Amino acid sequence: MTRTPRDTFLSDQALAAARDAAAHPALAPIAITAANGEQCSWCDCPDGPDSPHNTANYQCSGCPKAAEAIVSAFAGPNRRYDYAACRRHRDDIVAALIDVIAKRPA
Repeated sequence: MTRTPRDTFLSDQALAAARDAAAHPALAPIAITAANGEQCSWCDCPDGPDSPHNTANYQCSGCPKAAEAIVSAFAGPNRRYDYAACRRHRDDIVAALIDVIAKRPA
């Protein structure tokens, strides 16, 4: 899925607003914007001690689906982390980010 000019405009606006909000140390904004042909970055591997990710040299191929959105988390106005997400994994990514943000020191 390729972004339209309108998608790009809306994405730029959302990212700018989130970046500005990230200047406030008590906030950890997340923006969800249009994807631009990326593959989903999430995987369905199990978590915990039996995860294949704990095996040396393991290469996870991730989700094979095309991303429909980019979930961007801001850790300050100049630090952004982007996660390409298919429809099925978008909410999982947002939930994981919220879990991490909720555990950060105040």
